[in-house]
Amino acid sequence: MSQNWKLNNYIQPFQKKGLRLVKGILTILLLCAHSAPTSISNVKRPFVTYDFIRMDLNKINTFGDSTVLNSFYSKLEKLEKKKKGQVHILHLGDSHIQADFFSGWVRERFYEDQRFPMASRGFFFPYTAAKTNNPYNFKVSKIGEWKGQRASVSYHKSDWGIAAITAQTTESFASLTINVGIDSLHPYKGNTVEVYYPVNDTTQYLPVIQPLNPAKLIATKRGKSKLTYTFDQPISKFRIGLKKKHFSQNQFTLKGLAVLDSELAGVTYSSSGVNGAKVTSYLRCKDLEDDIQEIDPDLIIISLGTNDAFFSPFNKDRFVLKYSKLIKELRSGNPKLPIIITTPGDNFRQSKYINRDNAKATEAIFTLAKQEHLAVWDFYHIMGGLSSIERWSAMSMTSRDRVHLSRIGYQYQGELFYRALLGTYKEQL
Repeated sequence: MSQNWKLNNYIQPFQKKGLRLVKGILTILLLCAHSAPTSISNVKRPFVTYDFIRMDLNKINTFGDSTVLNSFYSKLEKLEKKKKGQVHILHLGDSHIQADFFSGWVRERFYEDQRFPMASRGFFFPYTAAKTNNPYNFKVSKIGEWKGQRASVSYHKSDWGIAAITAQTTESFASLTINVGIDSLHPYKGNTVEVYYPVNDTTQYLPVIQPLNPAKLIATKRGKSKLTYTFDQPISKFRIGLKKKHFSQNQFTLKGLAVLDSELAGVTYSSSGVNGAKVTSYLRCKDLEDDIQEIDPDLIIISLGTNDAFFSPFNKDRFVLKYSKLIKELRSGNPKLPIIITTPGDNFRQSKYINRDNAKATEAIFTLAKQEHLAVWDFYHIMGGLSSIERWSAMSMTSRDRVHLSRIGYQYQGELFYRALLGTYKEQL
């Protein structure tokens, strides 16, 4: 098959609520010039390789320590072979993850892979409430005035948790309506809704969940940093209202949400990112450790480094030191928690200057991984290394700034990562 096929041949437009959305379909069959296609799941769609993509490097690097991801892959194997257990993956990062094109594609690939049952949307943040860009795959509408605070903005202040962003209101009549089931191809739902907020702060209004699908509340549970609402059947659409029960209550700070299924075995792929985030942004989140223990992931994927290496000079030693501190905080409740770091991709500064510091950031991440027993997915070299962003741009796989990818580019990145993750899993069986 020719490597010059245009990606547009694999774009399928579809109509949804009067808006024409474009969904780049990049998936399961690897078409090589001299080899037969191989399938890694039940869904079969064309996938194009290019001479600048280093498919030989597309793997999860554990630096000879096969135990790094053992616990995660063991749970995945149990789910595949016995259809038992729940496997929770949490993907954190910056603007590349906030848009959820990259992480969203990986989630969809798990959804389509019949080896691993999946239905839940997992943890997410309703970015519309914070007046910033919301992922395409769930809808948020709001009543009342909400104010966003990001850990990536130096003058913002809030009680941040794992999402590194909050939405605040002082209006007791304020509400949010959430729909995680808007995608007819991947209709996520769950019988449990988790609301992350400062539960021990007596000034906080009490959040109340009203399902907009037929369902009855059967239980509520309070945790360190969340309230959990369990219903008698799965829902995908609900409203978060606020109740003032005491005169001292005068505000509400939303730190995140999760829609989960507490009963069914399967994979949950949560994701949360913040525009402009650096490693130090997450270090500002004082409730980070509590939230991680509440979520209790089986694997964390971290996609940071683009903003850390974007402005010169880049300090490799400081980067490793701060990243190491973040890793320790994430592992505070589970020292052996499997973590995969993805390296920042090649990009340009100010859309025209070659950024050589991403190579240094990649070297720093390799140093960090060996030091902290982490796995690495080296997207920088897989995508082609220095100046490869120009090749991606020529294939319409980047945005104009040549820092961010286009939706098609992020989906291609997601497909590469999914192949690497499941390829390594297959090798370790």
